[in-house]
Amino acid sequence: MKKNIVVLSSLVLTLLLALSMTRAVKADINDGDGIWLEPTFSGFDDFYGASVIAYTEGATARVAVIVDRGGSGGASEINVTAVSVVFDWGGNYTLVPSPVFTINDTISTAAFTVSFTVPSTSTASNMFLHTYTIYVKYNTTLGAAPPFTGGDNDFAVYSTAQASAQTLKQTADSYSEPSGGFTSHEARILWEKGDAELTKGDTSYMLGAFSSAATYYQNAITFYGQAYASETVFDQDYRESQINNTNAQADYYTGLSDYYSKQGDAAVKSANASMIQADAAVTEADAAVRQADAALTNAYGWMSIGIGWVLIGIGAIIYGLRKPKAPV
Repeated sequence: MKKNIVVLSSLVLTLLLALSMTRAVKADINDGDGIWLEPTFSGFDDFYGASVIAYTEGATARVAVIVDRGGSGGASEINVTAVSVVFDWGGNYTLVPSPVFTINDTISTAAFTVSFTVPSTSTASNMFLHTYTIYVKYNTTLGAAPPFTGGDNDFAVYSTAQASAQTLKQTADSYSEPSGGFTSHEARILWEKGDAELTKGDTSYMLGAFSSAATYYQNAITFYGQAYASETVFDQDYRESQINNTNAQADYYTGLSDYYSKQGDAAVKSANASMIQADAAVTEADAAVRQADAALTNAYGWMSIGIGWVLIGIGAIIYGLRKPKAPV
């Protein structure tokens, strides 16, 4: 009896130790839903009303699954035999490491990348999000262990039109109005037109009209670009006008200086002319004086002659009166 109890106790102890070691070396995924590499789009999608990981139909999707050896103690290593991603459309994409990859105390973490071609939307509809499950199969020094699983329900398969619309939307959304607004009236009008096209694009995308949405987004991008171009031209014209205005003011003051300089020259010339006129007037006055003197002298001459003739007349009269008469 005692022998049976000892044997039973040994079996229980061995089983508990095995279970403890199995729990200590279980595999773990650092990011439970994997790390999706270079998706077409990652973020909130208005069509689905949720955050998504999206790839375009026909593209190559890649997900990195980072596995580490959970816990410590127990078995010294685990051997990863397969990493699989299984989708709700029936897709099963598996990576089988060759040789089997060992994770131990020296290499405690490893990354495995599963790649596959995204099916067309006829197989994996783009009308709703898809669920996927990640399986990490491994064994330990104690034998096979239950696979670790992860996953999510946020995988989107974009049609070509949807992918184009989403890409154009991201470009249109990247434009932002200057902090101080546009100075150019034309630029402001163009920007408002861009906003209107962006709104129409968002509405069309949300309703699933992806081709129309792409057209509206492209229009928005065009208007936004034209707004910035118009503002650039306006700023350049304004700077040139400022330069021209400065030059015009300089020319004005230079001209004004020349004007006053010429006015001064004219005043000097006018003063010189006045002096010359004054000199001429003086000369003319001198000539008039001389003429007057000459006339006076001439008058005196004629007066002398007149007086002489008067005296001669008087003398003749006196001579006539004194002349003896002849005897009758």
